[in-house]
Amino acid sequence: MELRFKIWLAEDTKAGGDGFLGAGRFQLLFAIDRAGSLRKAAEQLGISYRKAWGDIRAAETHLGFELVMRQRGGNAGGSSVLTERARQLLQAFEKVKTNIETLVTREFDKHIDPILDND
Repeated sequence: MELRFKIWLAEDTKAGGDGFLGAGRFQLLFAIDRAGSLRKAAEQLGISYRKAWGDIRAAETHLGFELVMRQRGGNAGGSSVLTERARQLLQAFEKVKTNIETLVTREFDKHIDPILDND
């Protein structure tokens, strides 16, 4: 048994802000980085190009900076490359996620697991 959790970036929740950058959109950014194309990343993740493009634009709007540099297609096709700031954000997100996973596991083992193992 394990304790599950989700993390995401959100506008000020006191003002009723919604989440705009969580696991799904981070997964999309990782896929773009690997595939070198928004279209290919969307295909790999099983989402429409329109949804992927909308998700990226929404995140960029909330963050106030560009995440993906896009080059329109032609004979060779288009490409998408993460900005340096997007790469930094992905690295930071992974570090935070790893640290939180460690903390959650430690706290689960310390507080909840003894109760569950008390048969």
